[in-house]
Amino acid sequence: MSDGPPPQPVRNAEPFREFVQAVQSDLSAQAVAVWMRNGVSETFQFVASTGTNQVDPFQSPAIQQQLSALLVETIAAGEERAVNVTGLGNVGLGGEAQGDHSTLLLVPLRHQQQPLGIVAVWQRGELSQDERSRQLKVLTGRATGFIAQLFSIESGRGQVAQTPHSVDARVVLGFVHNLQRSLDVNEVAGVAVNDGRLLFGADRVSLVMRRGRRAVVTAVSGQESVHPRGNLIRSMRTLAGQVLSAGEPLRYDGSLDKLPSQLEKPLADFVQEGGARFLLMVPLLEPERLVKPEESSGNAKPVRAARRTLGVLVVEQMQNSEPSPQLTGTLDAVVDHIAAAVFNAKTHSAIFLLPLWRAIGRFCEWLRGRRLAIATVVAALLIAFGVSLVAVPWPYRVDATGRLMPVIQREVFAPWDGQVVELLVHGGERVAEGEILLKLRNDELSAELVTVENQLQEKRKLHSSLIAQRDAVVKQGNRDEELKLQGKAVETKVEIEGAALQSTVLKDRLARLTVRAPLAGVVTTFQAQQLLLNRPVKRGDLLLQVMDETGDWQLELEVAEHRLGRILVAQQKLAATGREAKVESRKPEDADVGDSPAPPTLNPQPSTLAPPFQPLPIEYRLLTQPDASYFASLTSLATRAVTAESQGSVIEARATLDKTRLPTRAIGAEVRARIGCGTSCLGDVLFGDIVEFVQKYLWW
Repeated sequence: MSDGPPPQPVRNAEPFREFVQAVQSDLSAQAVAVWMRNGVSETFQFVASTGTNQVDPFQSPAIQQQLSALLVETIAAGEERAVNVTGLGNVGLGGEAQGDHSTLLLVPLRHQQQPLGIVAVWQRGELSQDERSRQLKVLTGRATGFIAQLFSIESGRGQVAQTPHSVDARVVLGFVHNLQRSLDVNEVAGVAVNDGRLLFGADRVSLVMRRGRRAVVTAVSGQESVHPRGNLIRSMRTLAGQVLSAGEPLRYDGSLDKLPSQLEKPLADFVQEGGARFLLMVPLLEPERLVKPEESSGNAKPVRAARRTLGVLVVEQMQNSEPSPQLTGTLDAVVDHIAAAVFNAKTHSAIFLLPLWRAIGRFCEWLRGRRLAIATVVAALLIAFGVSLVAVPWPYRVDATGRLMPVIQREVFAPWDGQVVELLVHGGERVAEGEILLKLRNDELSAELVTVENQLQEKRKLHSSLIAQRDAVVKQGNRDEELKLQGKAVETKVEIEGAALQSTVLKDRLARLTVRAPLAGVVTTFQAQQLLLNRPVKRGDLLLQVMDETGDWQLELEVAEHRLGRILVAQQKLAATGREAKVESRKPEDADVGDSPAPPTLNPQPSTLAPPFQPLPIEYRLLTQPDASYFASLTSLATRAVTAESQGSVIEARATLDKTRLPTRAIGAEVRARIGCGTSCLGDVLFGDIVEFVQKYLWW
């Protein structure tokens, strides 16, 4: 590389104007401009630019002043860059004031590694990272080819350099280098069609790849994505499928002569949709193996394996029916490179679980040095935590809810249908056993009693009359009449006894309408006056509740049904522990010398008696005293489940209180309790509920 001043290209503005117009067309840019350096100085000379709607924002002196710093930085760095700018200048592309966001693409113009100038592209809006990379690649290729062509024309060194359509070898090498930079199929296809269009001087380049027996259009130059249902894509896919089957290139320059008959209709459809005047379809063959397999025998002829067709490269020209000189000079040189890059990308993408291996590789690369020590410590902590979940014993408890209630409690029911006419007690009032609580009135019973009493009096009068008549007939000596009257008297006596018994029953019913306290205690029914007074009730209706708060107290608990298994298992373990303790307590030396061993029992039958209920420890807290814990013992469990309003299916349980330390007792106080079910591993205590949920809803 020369250390002298950079060569000075001809300052003819016409090639630069053509260059900026071509760049604007390729990138659909809002504006493009070129600056060239003045000798070895750090100043720049504005050469050419183009804008949208005849408005060129780069010609504004204010904008050129703001861009000077960016130009100097880009030239000093010697590499392309994309800059987000906001309100660059006060002149917009439409001639109005603009303050929105835009993106500025800057690419240095170099010759023999020496900076000559810079090209700037103004795009409205902020471009994505992928779009920036793509446009910078296109712009760099255009700039490299333009500088090479410009200096080749000016230098006049040889016939090739004087050919205006010759391509610098560095441009081809740059294209091949870009192909090999990635192993992603989509990225390789994008470079092949977009950079290839500039390299070949074509209007459109497409890549069709083979997938099984199908042909799939993978990439089209100038398009972010391919719509497979478009008419052009469908016709291209059909024609490319025929070319893949034939394995031979297809060239169309306006004439259908010398074409196979099976290609005429697909080609006509594709040309009609695309409008190409020149079409070239080149099959991409699988590259030959660098290390060929050893031959089986020295005398046998070497068998050359057929190279599989990977896809088709489609090159189109819309204006000319003859291939461009750039296409003629470069296609044969790069088509094998395109095929090799596509083959390598497809082979790499076909690796099983490739994203997983990539993630593992990135993680292993990241896991070095200080991070490795941190990861080791974290892994050791996780292993220690896992071991503790299995090996560390921890008390297992079953949660339950309930109330604190007296053991002795009675409910008072209505003895007969009636109406509450008098209520002599209130809620919370203490009563003595046998004390009148309330009185009922039943008019039907009273009327029925009056009727029965009247019938009883009439029957008694009739019986007395019949006895008197019988005595008179006895004196007369009329035996038949005597027997007749005697029978009527007996019948009347029976009716009197029945009426008397009915009267007694009615009186007892009327007496029971006066309801008395079944025991001494407190009436726990809230607002009894409002609920019962002057209210009609039926036989069996609950009227009042009376509880003896001076006696023993208990916990009335509700345990979720799916927790019952834990309690039963804990009781079985406790019973087994008790039996083992009894067996160990009876030692052989305790037996008498004269005792003989009991004879063995033939075919012993298992005991049908249930083992005695094993009390489990309970720790509970009252919601009225949440800061203190108390203890109790589980004494009974219900034999069937019931439905609770808040918890669903529950099992009722009872527990006696530890009398050594009793809480302040209030009838019906809500309780939260934990039933001790022995010990289990720490993992079961922490995550047992999750395991049971999975087993219940996801596994079974």
